[in-house]
Amino acid sequence: MGPTGVGKSTFIDYATGRNGQGIGHTLKSSTQGIVVRKTVVGGQSIAFVDTPGFDDTVRSDYEILGVIAEFFINVHKDGLQMEKIFYLHRISDNRVSGTPLRNLELFASMCGNIAMPTVTIVTTMWSLVRGNTGQQRMASLCATFWKRMADGGCDIVQFEDSVDSAHEIALRPKPDPKKTLLTQELIDKGKRLNATEAGIMLSRQLERLITEEKEASLRLEQLSRQQMNSAAKRALEYELNVMKESIEEKASELGKLNRSLLDIVLGLFSKSKAPVVRGPDGVIA
Repeated sequence: MGPTGVGKSTFIDYATGRNGQGIGHTLKSSTQGIVVRKTVVGGQSIAFVDTPGFDDTVRSDYEILGVIAEFFINVHKDGLQMEKIFYLHRISDNRVSGTPLRNLELFASMCGNIAMPTVTIVTTMWSLVRGNTGQQRMASLCATFWKRMADGGCDIVQFEDSVDSAHEIALRPKPDPKKTLLTQELIDKGKRLNATEAGIMLSRQLERLITEEKEASLRLEQLSRQQMNSAAKRALEYELNVMKESIEEKASELGKLNRSLLDIVLGLFSKSKAPVVRGPDGVIA
């Protein structure tokens, strides 16, 4: 798991012997649904699961949460367990804020403390940083944003963009797998998606973003009223309309969280693109 463009598909390409050849180089997210790829590493049969990021260019965070929740339920129904969960982070990012921070918050709320020992934070894009910059950033992250996860048993490793590095990370010993908090809440406790920790976190994030964008739109309105230059005024009005559309979209997304998980799953399957797709080797999640 991790934000769009962080290298999830690249990691799996290397792990399955594709040597990074399946990397997405377009502006749109290259992982439209959940893709499962099987391979053999060190004599072990492993299925890697590639998930879309919460900042997906096609679907909302609400829809992505529904896709992942549905996958967790299917894994449980099939009597399977996720042995390890990888969260990927670009070490080339000079700060954690905005979208990366929202992704991290949602990820931690889905896993919960009980599943944290099965989690590994995989840092990527080391070739884009110079000297000891990457090590300094990682040390800072371990002491701040990742500290709670690390204290809960999460590992933090460095991915070197190679088959050997991907295999080493995949085969790292971990404790016996545990159900994620999201799985426990949906299946064992029968909670609605909006009542889960992940749903509550997403609601808070959306409410915060709506508040911030409303404040920004008020400032734009004031600037527009004060602006005498007609071209500048049109530009401000355009930005204001874009922001108002964004507020409406987030408000709609927030309202949808009140729907049941069944409604979400049915809605996802009614779309032209199914949320779970067949992998290149014929495996279906």
